[in-house]
Amino acid sequence: MIPPLHRNRARCLAALGALVLAAGGCERIAVGPQIAGQLHTGRAYAERLVEHPPAVMNTDADSERVLALGYLERQRLGLGGPFRLIDYALGDPRLSIATRDSLAWALLARTLEGNADEVNPIALDSLTDSVSLVAAPDGNTQFALIDRTVRDAHDPRAGELAVRLAYTLAAAEHRLRADAPHIAAQVAALVRDRELAKRDVSDLLRAAWRDDADPLRLLQTWRRERRFRVEQPLMERLPPDVALEAMQLTPKLQTELREASGDSTKPTKADSGISLLGIAAGSLERLALGRARPPETPVVVAMWTHRDDLLHLPDGGERSARMRFLYRSRGEEGFSAERALVSERAPGIAVARTTLAAAVALRAYAQETPWYPGDPSPTDAQLEDRYGLTAIAFDTSVPSAWRPYYRTMLGSALADLDRVLPSLDLTGLRIHFGKNPLRGVALALHDPVHRIIYLPSATSAGTIAHEIAHDLDWQAAERRYAVRGDYATDRAVRDAHGGQLAASLRGLTTASLSAVDPDDRDVLSMRPTEVFARSVDWFVAVSLAREGRMNGYLSSVQDDLFTGYVTVTPPDVTGEAGSALVSVLDDVAPPSRATRDWYLTRYGPGRVLTPYDLVRRVLEAPLDTTGIGAAASLADLVAPVSAVRDSVMALVDGGSCGNATGDREQRLTAARRRLVELAARARASGIMRERGTALAAENAWRWAMVAPYGGARAEVATGMLGGSIESALADRGSQIDLLMRDSAPAPGALACATDSSADAR
Repeated sequence: MIPPLHRNRARCLAALGALVLAAGGCERIAVGPQIAGQLHTGRAYAERLVEHPPAVMNTDADSERVLALGYLERQRLGLGGPFRLIDYALGDPRLSIATRDSLAWALLARTLEGNADEVNPIALDSLTDSVSLVAAPDGNTQFALIDRTVRDAHDPRAGELAVRLAYTLAAAEHRLRADAPHIAAQVAALVRDRELAKRDVSDLLRAAWRDDADPLRLLQTWRRERRFRVEQPLMERLPPDVALEAMQLTPKLQTELREASGDSTKPTKADSGISLLGIAAGSLERLALGRARPPETPVVVAMWTHRDDLLHLPDGGERSARMRFLYRSRGEEGFSAERALVSERAPGIAVARTTLAAAVALRAYAQETPWYPGDPSPTDAQLEDRYGLTAIAFDTSVPSAWRPYYRTMLGSALADLDRVLPSLDLTGLRIHFGKNPLRGVALALHDPVHRIIYLPSATSAGTIAHEIAHDLDWQAAERRYAVRGDYATDRAVRDAHGGQLAASLRGLTTASLSAVDPDDRDVLSMRPTEVFARSVDWFVAVSLAREGRMNGYLSSVQDDLFTGYVTVTPPDVTGEAGSALVSVLDDVAPPSRATRDWYLTRYGPGRVLTPYDLVRRVLEAPLDTTGIGAAASLADLVAPVSAVRDSVMALVDGGSCGNATGDREQRLTAARRRLVELAARARASGIMRERGTALAAENAWRWAMVAPYGGARAEVATGMLGGSIESALADRGSQIDLLMRDSAPAPGALACATDSSADAR
């Protein structure tokens, strides 16, 4: 018998030999000759498909090649996640077993090489804020910065967070548009997924080699066990080391964004016709249209969210191509084909951003179990008996072949909802799949008069938690007020003697809307029942994430920035909304004690603020601007920001006093203080930009009245006298330092915190 040490050494030597001999297929990881050979074969299979796409579909083999190309293109665009796609490919009944395996190995090889989740940089073009006088960097420049930040980070999640923070600060400065952080975060999300997936493939193949297992079967096992990092819930709280790295990367990226501004005025070249499909795009589109598979809500919602931008073209061939793209893209497969066609005829920023939005929205499906037409599903009777439903009905518009999918979707969503709310009781509720009475105005609908939830076939996935929350509200009205056809939350607020429930709801509504721009609010969003349903949607998603689970059928919420189709508002950073929600749930649908206590710790008063929370706390806090007029000095303008900064800094220091004893804790405190300072400077800078166009040249002298000035301050004043807010902020770092230093907290107030300059060094 060969000793284990010698056996392992033999394995390593064999692997090295395979790596040397496999010309053109060398692997950067030691996975043994068999796996290395399969990767090489899969890579070659993909190359043949891309180089020689079938022009027509005369045979079943031609159709299989078109479908395989479709999988490769979906992977390239980041539609659905690589391991989910492989899982689907391994069971696709339209493919032969040999094609399934070849395609799966091709997808694995391309994932390992980073040929997935590609982003068209044109999506980052035209992000200059209208207030700013300096153009934002072009898309290529921004993508290079984002890609490098995420790729070079020790943990890609740190790089992703750094991008969010830096872009949020740039938008607060009015250097970039208000939607720039969201677009940049979408780009960073796909880059992060690409990098995590590469690591996941390496771990999978090494484990398969070590255990002498079939990598493709092991992949399916790992998906069921939720072991892939790229398929983990997106609401996870980052470990301290990852958060620290993100905060340390943020100032550098923020500076690079600022220094890149205006460096390149040449627009990014459109992604004209770039697709792996080539001449097979039309064939895939026909196959997708003939496929008995339901629409995918993330794709449908992304298309309609960007409808106006897509159609913002004069009548003509380009607009017709965009119309076709809009109306025929109903699922991942059809979307990838239609995108290839529209990119040939009418490329542009709108197409790139729609593609980006669809890819990011599909991340909510990361843990989805593959479903194919003909797969078994729970019966209506089984679902009705388990959850007490009165009836499950389908419109005649819902094809019979789709109905098992929707039963599976409903069963999966309710099972996970039951995990979060063990008191769930839906006795008497009806579920109706098909058109709702509002005819497309709502993604889904709870009818309180007839107690029916309408789930349209194209837009209902991801809305179930929200609609069930309405039904829990309905049940509470029946229990508390003995009425049907109303919601307890609405009635409690109207009731002068609503008691604790009314008080909690008022607190929940006020706190939930505090971070929402008043101009963006509407009457519907301010209704107590809507605030409650959106809050429950968040509660469900984050509670599942605590268990390592996510369910895109139940909720489309991903995290604080990607808040789903129904624009869920994350709990306010003061913790008031979190506390109020728990009080309402105690009355309406009590969660378990463990979940309740955990949620209060995470989102209630006294919560530990994440780096993104700290920035939100500074940027969203109301400012006391009483008495500040159009001719105010810079000191007057930034004074309210300084007060907000001091209050947030006190929270940072209060959380670290007596605890920041270790080196990492001290660095964390320093980084958090540095981030608060950057947020305050960004808000002050943004205020000055906003007011810069209103300040007349004759009032420029007032800017120089921030006394006392030393030599450096005299130079600042000289710059300000030019009357240009941009020239006054050209060296923003030193100038904002000077202006903010006057109102810095007293040294004694920060005695227990580490000097933030340590982080800067």
